[in-house]
Formats: sequence, C-alpha cells, structure tokens
Amino acid sequence: MTQLSARTALFAVLGMVWSVVSQAGIPDDPFDSPMWTYNLNKYLGDNLSVVIDPNVRLEVPPFAEDSAQVPLTLNLESFSGTVRKVVTWVDLNPIPHLFTYEPGERLAEVIALNFRVQQATTVRAAVLDSDGVWHVGGAFVDAAGGGCTAPSMTAGNPDWEKEFGQIRSGAFSRADHIRFKVNVMHPMDSGMVGNIPVFHIEQVQLKQAEKAEPLLAMNLSESASENPMFVFELEGNDPDLTLWMRDNNGNVFEHNLGENTGGAQ
Repeated sequence: MTQLSARTALFAVLGMVWSVVSQAGIPDDPFDSPMWTYNLNKYLGDNLSVVIDPNVRLEVPPFAEDSAQVPLTLNLESFSGTVRKVVTWVDLNPIPHLFTYEPGERLAEVIALNFRVQQATTVRAAVLDSDGVWHVGGAFVDAAGGGCTAPSMTAGNPDWEKEFGQIRSGAFSRADHIRFKVNVMHPMDSGMVGNIPVFHIEQVQLKQAEKAEPLLAMNLSESASENPMFVFELEGNDPDLTLWMRDNNGNVFEHNLGENTGGAQ
C-alpha cells in the first residue's frame, strides 16, 4: 500500500469513527424517518442523550381524514421522571415544529390540539428530564396531504372578523385532576398560501391570578390548525385559572376558565 492510499484509508476510518461518536447518544429511529437526526439536532440541540420511551405517548389517527385538522394527544400520565420541557414536531412538514411546552408548579399530564400535515409523516414528542436526557415518543399518520398549504376556511367567512378571538371553554373534574377544553376562533394562517402572511397564535399560558409564574407556558408554530381546540389536563382541582394568548400580530386574548361557556365539549 502506498503512503497516499494508507493515509486515505486512515482518514476514512477516522471519519467513520467520528460519525459513530457524534451519533452515540442518538438511537436508531423506530420509524426510519429521513429527518430523524436532523430534527433532533434542530429542535433539541447537539451532543444529545436520547432514549426511545413508550411512556411518552402520542396519539394520532392512523389516517388523516382532513389534513388541515389532525387530532393529536400527548399523554404523560405514565412518565415517571421530572418534566423540564416538552418539544413536539411533525417530521415532514415544511415547518416541522408544532409546540414547545414548559410546565410550572403543576404538570399538564395531557395536552391535545389539532395540527396540519403536508404529507404522510411521523409525529414526535421529546420530554427533557432532570438529568438532561430526552425521552422521545412518536406516532405515524398517513395522509393525502396538503394541509399546510390549504387556504384558511375562516378567512373565507365574510363575518370572520366578528368571530375573531372568541373563546369557548369547559372545565371537567376527574379524581384529583381537572381538564380544560378551550376553542379559540383564529385563522392560524401558515404563510404558505399565496398573498396571505403568517398570522397565528404564538404564546399560550395558564395563569393563577395571585401568582406571577404561569402554570403552563406553550409556544406554538405554523403547524397548528386554525380555530384551535386545546385540551389541558392538570393535577389538582382548581377551576379558576386564566388562559392568556398572544398572536404574532400582537393581539392578546384572555379568558377565565372558571366560566363554563359550554362551547367546548
């Protein structure tokens, strides 16, 4: 072997070793998605410690009957660790990020909302524990697609401005938990339809009047569906919480969740 070929072979071996080391904290993807490693690094960072965890339960339908309104439920009731942060994304959407959630003094063990899909895709939820380990769960939804680029049905309603920002809610007690269902009238424009700019709710918080820190803080992205229906199930039975939201145009929406308006069932 010549000196040049020996050096080339050495570089090839070192490259393979570096590749293995750089991905040492990332397990194989059970769904074999081409965006697995890319999205992990994009949304969770580098030098990750990741485990596949069945206790991070994501529920989506096997097929999206409406690609612009796909129901998703994140259930953390079986997760035994401390939840520091939750990040969810849709692998093959043009803008994959769906929401990031940071709990306050009480954990929302169940979070549900509808989202858009552009094509058949895997959906992910990653939970950061107190040891800095990301616990990842996933689910696959088949779809005809086009949900991210479909025009808003709300904007097609000539009276949409009269209904804009209306909030309907319900509160339901279950043992030592309380579940809130909240429907918000908002077009949630993704910015992917011609001549229609991005216009969506960016921040969602649940607050107690006497406390500065929110019980729940969530950041939403363009993959969330229009007229979103949120479900939050929290520990405890306090129904007197305030929902606070702000969209990317600076509009602020507030609603007392103790007022059972009957719109969300």
